Amino acid sequence: MKLTHKLLLTIILGSSALIALFLFKSFTQTYFNERNNLELNFKEIETAHRQLDNQILNNAFFLYTNQDTVNSAIEQVYQSIDILLNIPYMQKNHPKTYALLLEHRRLFDKKVQTIYDFQTANIVIKNTSAALLVAEQHLFKETKLATSADLAVMDAIHRISGSILLAKNALDHELLRSLDTQIQILSRHRFAPSIDTEKIERMFTHFKIIQEFFPRYVDTLESIQEPVIIATLKKSEKEFLRESDHQLRIVSYFSYLLVFLFIISIGIIALFLVQTEREIRTDSLTRLRNRKAYEEDLKHRRGRVALILININKFKHYNDFYGVKEGDRLLVETANRIEIIPFLGQNPSYYRLGADDFGILFELFQDDDLYTVAKSFLDTFPETPILIDNEPRTPSISVSASELYPLLETADMALKNKARSNPTVYHEALNLHEIIAENVTKAKELKEALQENRVVPYYQPIMNYATESVTKHEVLARVIMKDAQVRSIFPYLRIAKESNLYPELTRTIVTKSFEVIATHSGDFSINLTIDDIENHETVEMLEELLNRYHSIGKRIIFEILESEAIEKYEGIVSFITKMRTYGCRIAIDDFGSGYSNFARILNLAIDIIKIDGSLIRNLDTDDKAITIVQTIVNFTKSSSIETVAEFVHNEAIAHITEQLGIDGAQGFYYYEPLECPLM
Repeated sequence: MKLTHKLLLTIILGSSALIALFLFKSFTQTYFNERNNLELNFKEIETAHRQLDNQILNNAFFLYTNQDTVNSAIEQVYQSIDILLNIPYMQKNHPKTYALLLEHRRLFDKKVQTIYDFQTANIVIKNTSAALLVAEQHLFKETKLATSADLAVMDAIHRISGSILLAKNALDHELLRSLDTQIQILSRHRFAPSIDTEKIERMFTHFKIIQEFFPRYVDTLESIQEPVIIATLKKSEKEFLRESDHQLRIVSYFSYLLVFLFIISIGIIALFLVQTEREIRTDSLTRLRNRKAYEEDLKHRRGRVALILININKFKHYNDFYGVKEGDRLLVETANRIEIIPFLGQNPSYYRLGADDFGILFELFQDDDLYTVAKSFLDTFPETPILIDNEPRTPSISVSASELYPLLETADMALKNKARSNPTVYHEALNLHEIIAENVTKAKELKEALQENRVVPYYQPIMNYATESVTKHEVLARVIMKDAQVRSIFPYLRIAKESNLYPELTRTIVTKSFEVIATHSGDFSINLTIDDIENHETVEMLEELLNRYHSIGKRIIFEILESEAIEKYEGIVSFITKMRTYGCRIAIDDFGSGYSNFARILNLAIDIIKIDGSLIRNLDTDDKAITIVQTIVNFTKSSSIETVAEFVHNEAIAHITEQLGIDGAQGFYYYEPLECPLM
């Protein structure tokens, strides 16, 4: 079929689709808008109910909570229900659903009254429980003056107090009633004259109050949790969907026709786009030539051909900080700059070869020096600032070059070489053989060390400036070599991830460190990466250890890299929520190493921020570093977040960090990592 015929067919199909869309829109717009809104409202009501129930449970099981959150949640449920009831479309087209919703609201009115009854009992129970704990502390101050019989009674009172609090949290009627006889017997005991019996009588009074209000407390709480209200909501939602089925079938017939027309039209149009020579060889964002064009152009180049590869440093951080739209703008401006820079090579062609990688394919005369061409480009690039909205946004770039085939692969090897300069020109010494051999050796060493139990945790003390003592340790992994040499795990981390040894490495260090932590005092911070957090088995192991060593949860601090906390925000939030149920705290590690997102960090409700060593190590010579650190400290103090300085390696930096108001510090100036904790 000729191109003109294809184009005519596309126009006919496209016009038909538009006509169908116009007819379809008039019939479906109101229906789908109302239907979608109603379905969303049902979900919002259910969510509001769940949030209310969660707030009630929080108030029931946690001693110090704000009652206002329950009242706010009640108001949110009423608002969600009333929004649905006040929609005219609901009353007119879904009468049965509307009637069920009215019944749902009536049941909720009864539930609200029960909630108010529960709050009254809950306040009494919680206040009495708190007073009971205080009275118990005062009671044990009397033990020095007590006789052996008095001590036995006090010990029994202590056990009863614990049992009452346990019964409260377990909602156990039987346990509480089983204590009646023992309480009555103990209340008749006559203490020695030296004992302040008023405190003991006060405790028995607290016992009686809890016994009196506990049945009401349990009954109202159980009544609140009855599923009948949610059942009526589900029933009304089901009725709404049933009433909508007939209308939905009509809408579906029109939608099938419309989708069919659109698929045909879009398919033919897409075929033309694929067949368009220019478009399939052009990057849609920057309008530079793309990877396909590079590969085809390279086949036609003759003579001494070279490639310069340009990478935008830390572009992912820029994208996360400014947003994808601004990141795209930077890519476009960078592409424009690359094209207009005076270039020393011959016949250059410009390409976008990756997300943040650009290339220049060109030819060299016999006497031209490739390094000189690359260095000239690198030096010229930042001379004129790249402006976005009149703000300088010139990115830092890394440049590599190669004239050895395959050009792109060798230039990329030079770009990723650890020991590279900027720019780096590929040469035979940068081949992969030595790198691969080193990787294989390290993978073998790590695997054997894991199998032979030679991967162990070390503990670096963290100095608390306020107390001038060590109150925390950071858990660090070490590899014990066969010759007993102790090595840092850092050179093995990349190999561990690439050879699938990383999950085993994390579990080994965490398991061993928990065993040590259980027998020592103080707080311990453990580093986790996003790979650990997204690994289901690793998280399950953490929960199993926290349940096994249930007394140490409040002393555990999980450190998460700042960059990962921002990039994987949703997953991090879920993990933090789960760990907080065990009393664990969360620290952001290497804060300040990238584009620090204060708002995101604040939303994570972080407990500790560890300021990156790249800022700390230069505090005694770099005024800008002091300014940045002071800004971080001001932010954390206003947010009640603790700070720790990393890489404190001399007395001058130790003094500066303390003067800046940082709460604690770690580094070789104080302590190197130790085989055993100090506390």
